Amino acid sequence: MRGGDAGAMRSIRLVARREFTERVSSRAYQLSTLITILLVGGLLIIPSLFDNSTHYTVGVVGDPPEGLAAGIEAGSSDPETTVTIQHVTDADALRTAVEEGEVDIGMIDGITVVIGPETYAELNGLVMAAAGSQALLETAARLDIDQQTLTDLLSSGPNVEEIEPDDDEFARSVLAFIGTLVLFVSIVTYGQWVLQGVVEEKTSRVVEVVLGAVMPRHLLAGKVLGIGALGLVQVLVIAVTGFVAARMVDGIDIPQITIATVATVVCWFVLGFAFYASGYAVAGSLVSNSEDAQNASFPLTMVLMIGYFVASSAFGGDNPVLRVLSIIPPFSPLVMPLRQVSGNAAGWEVALSVALMTAATAAMLRIGGRVYAGGLLRSGGRSKAREAFRGAEI
Repeated sequence: MRGGDAGAMRSIRLVARREFTERVSSRAYQLSTLITILLVGGLLIIPSLFDNSTHYTVGVVGDPPEGLAAGIEAGSSDPETTVTIQHVTDADALRTAVEEGEVDIGMIDGITVVIGPETYAELNGLVMAAAGSQALLETAARLDIDQQTLTDLLSSGPNVEEIEPDDDEFARSVLAFIGTLVLFVSIVTYGQWVLQGVVEEKTSRVVEVVLGAVMPRHLLAGKVLGIGALGLVQVLVIAVTGFVAARMVDGIDIPQITIATVATVVCWFVLGFAFYASGYAVAGSLVSNSEDAQNASFPLTMVLMIGYFVASSAFGGDNPVLRVLSIIPPFSPLVMPLRQVSGNAAGWEVALSVALMTAATAAMLRIGGRVYAGGLLRSGGRSKAREAFRGAEI
């Protein structure tokens, strides 16, 4: 490696290390990480501490169909459903019990079903099926239809072929969507850190000292690298917490994901964060206070939000708008992951999208670095990007 390149890398590493160590040791970062970990763990673990199983009480007059409780439990969508059969003295008492909610549903002599205003549709369907079977058996007995003939009649019907959904594809799509959400939240959160950090250094004149030892473009690259690494660490800690908590809770299935899917999300995270974080740093270099910084970064935030909302609609299927925006920077980091993992993106589309986003990120670091350099030492209000670009000395 040439001496100039080695010196540049050393400067970038020093800045990145400074940004990382200062912020990771800050009380705000540690507190936000702890609170998020507690929220994620709590949302997964606390519900499991309560009894969420379904319980039905079926009031009956006379003899219920054989295996009524077992049939309801087997047919319920909740595998932990339990059923209690409560015998009632007469039909009027049963109707009163259903009306007042003492039992969930009623059955008279195995064939008459009493439904109340709060009877669940699923329970109604299961009890109606049991009553229908009982009525059918009684009718067959009156008509002297033997059991074998009745079985043959009931077993006749069309052949059904069911195509099972691709659970792996859905899991990959969910992961990509989560990755898009994480990217969006991380860019907004850590982009604001970059923005405010630049403004604070500029207003406190600290940047004048730093620029005596580090070139502006190296300072910009180091900030993006250091804060980006900090964001990845926090996201990783939260993800591990969620994984461990989910494994501790029964009934939560951890989707099987592929290394390619994870690599896809990470790749777009890196490209997207580098692009937008550079933009936030440039916005911060053009202003002299926090109020102006929010206004300067608003166009960048709007572009980011548009990309996120478009990406959120990607579950509805592929369409021309998604195809175009998944290729064009700066929307591609938010839109392409979902198209890519769902199999809707052709290989050439992915390659073109990555190439364009890489070029856009490199251009943002280079051009943005020049604007950043020209705006850092300016004071007295908000500067124009064109003036900062022309006045830069890098």
